[in-house]
Amino acid sequence: MQKFPLKYEDIDLYFDPVKHTYVVNNKIVRSVTGVTSMGVPKPQLINWLVNTPMFEAKSQLNKLLDEGKKLDRVTLERVFHDSSAKTEKLKNEGALVGSVVHGLIEDYLKGKEIPEQSDKKVIACWNTFLKWWETQGYEPVEIEKKIYSKNYTYAGTLDLVVKDKKGNLVLIDIKTSNHVSFDYHLQLNAYKFAYEEETKSPISKALIVRLPKQGGKIEIVDGIISKSMFDAFLSAKYMTHALVEYSNIHNQ
Repeated sequence: MQKFPLKYEDIDLYFDPVKHTYVVNNKIVRSVTGVTSMGVPKPQLINWLVNTPMFEAKSQLNKLLDEGKKLDRVTLERVFHDSSAKTEKLKNEGALVGSVVHGLIEDYLKGKEIPEQSDKKVIACWNTFLKWWETQGYEPVEIEKKIYSKNYTYAGTLDLVVKDKKGNLVLIDIKTSNHVSFDYHLQLNAYKFAYEEETKSPISKALIVRLPKQGGKIEIVDGIISKSMFDAFLSAKYMTHALVEYSNIHNQ
């Protein structure tokens, strides 16, 4: 577990990268992504989780029928097993690509040499980022900075704070997902509030920068920064706490 410096003299912030856990003064605190993962409804994700195994099973069964294969019990069990594991496999693959791309961006902005990549999805995201970054004229101020809110006791890691050509601070969140979702805006509000709370440096605007894993045009979305959005994040935080409390009581 590594300690990360903050401007607060009375706060010790630690992060465990294996468990993805933030610890402040010997107490585990909620993470920004943990809150939005658990406390925010995601209808698109639910549809994907339901439909992906069904489409995979349909595809495998059609292939077997086209090849004239016998559909005995063990064959069907294998189809159902493979299909049920499809979503987890895709989620893990997506998380891996996202983690690698974030690491490449961090190293690049810190002046490190970037080795040649072999994965097609990583290459697509990386090339898209480079092409965009080199036209922006941004100066990095913070890269993968750990944040903590004393007022609302949550922690997290923001991707980038940069200075634009006018000297304004811009908060940037890099995504490699298939679309921009509502919870991304809540994450930006949480990062912005905690960063300004600690540094007293105002963020002028926030951006979601989505890098398509299949290649194609970059998607730049202005983050919706408002009191109602930050309040929605706090509501998600309280909902997460209530869900965990309920689960603990229910499982006793």
